Amino acid sequence: MGILGMTRLIADVAPEAIKEADLKSLFGRRIAIDASMCIYQFLIAIRSNEYMMTNDAGETTSHLVGLFYRSIKLLETGIKPVYVFDGKAPKLKCGELIKRAERRNEAKEKLEEAKEIQNLEEIQRFNKRLVRVTRQMNEDCKKLLTLLGLPVVQAPSEAEAQCVQLCKEGLVYAAATEDMDALTFGCTRLVRNLTSANNEKIRELQIEKVLKGLELTQDEFIDLSILMGCDYCSNIKGIGPKTGHDLIKKYGTIEKILEEKYGITEFAEVEVEYDVRSREAEPKKEDQKEIKSEEGDEESESNVPTKIEEKDLDKSLKNEADDEESKENINLSDLKENEEEDYEPEGDEEEEEEEEDKVDKKSKRKVTKRKIVIPENWPFRGARKLFQEPMVLKDTITEADLKMKDIDEDGLIQFLCIENGFSEDRVRAAIKRAKEAKGKSAQTRIDSFFKMKPSTIQSSSIGQSKKRSGPEPKGKTPAKRGRRGR
Repeated sequence: MGILGMTRLIADVAPEAIKEADLKSLFGRRIAIDASMCIYQFLIAIRSNEYMMTNDAGETTSHLVGLFYRSIKLLETGIKPVYVFDGKAPKLKCGELIKRAERRNEAKEKLEEAKEIQNLEEIQRFNKRLVRVTRQMNEDCKKLLTLLGLPVVQAPSEAEAQCVQLCKEGLVYAAATEDMDALTFGCTRLVRNLTSANNEKIRELQIEKVLKGLELTQDEFIDLSILMGCDYCSNIKGIGPKTGHDLIKKYGTIEKILEEKYGITEFAEVEVEYDVRSREAEPKKEDQKEIKSEEGDEESESNVPTKIEEKDLDKSLKNEADDEESKENINLSDLKENEEEDYEPEGDEEEEEEEEDKVDKKSKRKVTKRKIVIPENWPFRGARKLFQEPMVLKDTITEADLKMKDIDEDGLIQFLCIENGFSEDRVRAAIKRAKEAKGKSAQTRIDSFFKMKPSTIQSSSIGQSKKRSGPEPKGKTPAKRGRRGR
């Protein structure tokens, strides 16, 4: 799930809240990673021409190739990954999932049209829009991570909300996702671009600095996110990020905006419920009777547009994947960072914002003439509650649960090589790297031995400086220099 235009708003209004750093700055840190997003990115990136990679049985393996080598790369950087998987989806999300299914059907029709005229660019484009993370793919990834000895967390509902809870409890340093609504859930520290190239900077955002820069409280930030657009309910058509920010700063809550600006005094009350099948709205491509994954299976249309080109995907991942499947020609172009576990293409938001900029520059009168449409029976209160009180595991997961374990080498060979056709020599070489990297990841950061305390040096220095430079006491005159009188 993403918040429409949030990255751009923070960059424009509170740029100091975004900190860029090298990946190596996370050495020794435990990071909670939104697993579904990573899997989706691998399915998009690791391909043979326009098709995902498969084993001899025709089963997709792109996600396994990507996750295997990416996890080892993170370990070699000294990062301790914790992968978090989605659970039940809130029922309020059903409407959005239905819309996505409709957009997928539209993409399927356009794909057939592109095939008829042999438009390769369009074929690749619409093929990617049909990519889905199935339940079996998630189970395969959990098995792979377990064999690698890496901790796996099954969230009861939204994975990013569980990542945030791990942050709040101090079990992880940060949550890693492109999904900006992690901040709406109150993420103390959000890391983006974790899966980009070696030379790419990560972006770190802290909710405290975001709120300070936007001059909002956490509850006001939640209402702003709902106004801007989230997956739990429709937003108010005609209100963009800047207008929404101004309205929240002026009125404080959505209720006050609706009452004082639009004369609406009755609001829909919604019970927060969860449905295990609500993420399973559409059958798989290879088996029309099989249900869709709980963990999400689409691209994101409501997210901030951030496009990752081939150079931005970790070079080592590409090289390893090339080695692993040398018979295939992997196409890593046009990978997009998505901000949620159920993914849709992101172009719409970018086009909307560009159009809004054009209108703003042309004439402010045109902006004010845009029709404001308030959704009927708008369940914004239900969405607010989902952000304020998400279904997560609280005070349940311990440090022991998140510790890395020994690698099951025989199990990996069986799963990757025998069952999925990976090269045994390459897998064993990668396992050797992983074992060496785990020792590196087990090292403790030197700053963990020290507890930061307020410095007293500066204040005492200032006091001494004031003493020296302050006015002379009354009744005394400074001594004159020179020879003393005889």
